[in-house]
Amino acid sequence: MKTINRIIRKTIILFTFYRYFMWVSLLMNAGCAYFLWKNGMSAYATLFWLKIFSMGASLYLVNDFRKQEYFYFYNFGLSKKMLWITTLSFDLVLFFVFIILAYQLR
Repeated sequence: MKTINRIIRKTIILFTFYRYFMWVSLLMNAGCAYFLWKNGMSAYATLFWLKIFSMGASLYLVNDFRKQEYFYFYNFGLSKKMLWITTLSFDLVLFFVFIILAYQLR
């Protein structure tokens, strides 16, 4: 039971970190899905690299403007590397879900 509570608590804390750039990311995912829906799979490579670039920009901007807030996450046992790996992985999976849905609805 304690393990489940720990996992839930860490998931909530990771979501707190993801909220820093969630709206930009969701807007980018939706825009890419719409562009793929309109133009077909020929646009996929461009959209993928655009998403990777936007993830890098998010990483840079959050690192630059929210440096002091990492201590909050350190106190919960989450390193900077762990925060970024999990949130960017989740964001990339979400991007693929949007792309697959757009392709299926086409």
